[in-house]
Amino acid sequence: MSVKKIQLLNEAAYSLENEELEVIVLPSQGSNMISIRDKKTDTEILRTPKSTEEYEARKMVFGTPVLFPPNRIEDATFAYNGRIYELEMNRAKEDVHIHGFVHDKEWTVVETDESVPRIKTEIRSSEHPVILSQFPHDFTITMTIEIQGTEVVQTTEISNNGDCLMPCGIGYHTTFQFPDSAKLKVDVRERWRLNERHLPTGELENVQNKEEFSKGTPLSGVSLDDVYVMTEDKTAAIDLPGLDVSYSVSDRFTQWVLFTASGNENLLAIEPYSWVTNAPNLKQLPRRLTGLDDIQPKEKKDYVSRFKIERK
Repeated sequence: MSVKKIQLLNEAAYSLENEELEVIVLPSQGSNMISIRDKKTDTEILRTPKSTEEYEARKMVFGTPVLFPPNRIEDATFAYNGRIYELEMNRAKEDVHIHGFVHDKEWTVVETDESVPRIKTEIRSSEHPVILSQFPHDFTITMTIEIQGTEVVQTTEISNNGDCLMPCGIGYHTTFQFPDSAKLKVDVRERWRLNERHLPTGELENVQNKEEFSKGTPLSGVSLDDVYVMTEDKTAAIDLPGLDVSYSVSDRFTQWVLFTASGNENLLAIEPYSWVTNAPNLKQLPRRLTGLDDIQPKEKKDYVSRFKIERK
């Protein structure tokens, strides 16, 4: 077992290894877990960039970018608990804020432990004026990544350090290698109807291919950028050549986003969200449906995800 500092993509990175797996984390890039490699079959599970140039061109489709808050906020603004939030309009063509404020910041390494192996990183908003200017709350996000046999456990803890109620929604843009021979298996409830800005209209649609998703389906040539309500089974599984990979999340997650871009890039983003896209602007809908949530002053909430690799 080991935890060692390495260089990747011209950045300081950390490699965690046991006999089964190697995991690479980039603290300077939003604490992105950029790689999970099965050592016995030399198979990369996540989509990892081949060069710095490839990564810089499209950072969001590599590894596990942390989305706080997840996806889009309509007109880059929302009201919550009597306060108006004005976020950066960082996708002007759709008039939205997208992907939140922590995926492109440097996180601090606060602990490493070779005996597990484990790494703990954190970001505190009070150290980033650009975050506070949009989201005026003193919060800390702490992420712990550890390897347990053939599992990788990612625990993200969000602490409200301030004296005001803090809205809280988190997600991951987790992007897997997904060759033509792969299949996805996931249970979903309904699909959110989206408008031309990729924002939920508030209406839900039946999923025509729900059974195919449930049994396992190839996605070659299928273009997806869809948002689904989770069922009680919060596990998505990928059938790869030689490996079965399961991705499961804890109960505070309520939505899946499935994204394949054009459907011809051998990628699949399986994105778990605690609240649906634009949830703070969907207050007419029940919170149990949208996942809209908050954290009381001086309290915290945790969000756990697990990657399990099984060899065939």
